[in-house]
Amino acid sequence: MATAQRLCVDLDRDAQEITRFTRFCVAGPPGACTIYVGAIGDDGYGRFWLGRRPGPAVVRAQRFAYAAVHGEIAERVVAMHECDNPLCVAVGRGHVVAGTQADNLAHMAGKHRGGGSGLGRGSTGLDREARRARAHALRAAVLDGWNSERVREALGISMPGQDSLFTWPPIGTPQ
Repeated sequence: MATAQRLCVDLDRDAQEITRFTRFCVAGPPGACTIYVGAIGDDGYGRFWLGRRPGPAVVRAQRFAYAAVHGEIAERVVAMHECDNPLCVAVGRGHVVAGTQADNLAHMAGKHRGGGSGLGRGSTGLDREARRARAHALRAAVLDGWNSERVREALGISMPGQDSLFTWPPIGTPQ
């Protein structure tokens, strides 16, 4: 596994990069995820290309989002998804937060999720292929703007009978 590198995002210096990134973000209702609709890696996580010297670099979308909000994310610090949604770029409690890889693994274990063979994933874990399929379905569901019904459908598409990642209130219910 590659070690996460330090990433700095300066509001002034990187303003064009931040503007380009935000064009790939679709915000949900208050408290919901913000979905990244740009490139998706084969693992189901968002990818964002930086146009920095010495050349282009690719970072996970949640990592860029965290650095954009906080100015940087340190080396060996991961941008964890407390919401368990690999396309979420909403920074803050319940969504994307900083932690160590040990924190991330403990979070996964606490939710009975894990990588590898599929054993021990529990009811909320997806394998790489299913995570990728769900990410593509989720991106498609919000490309024209947030639609709670389509988001619900996309989150349940990969594994019929799987517990949803989110419990969305019925449409029209105040939050």
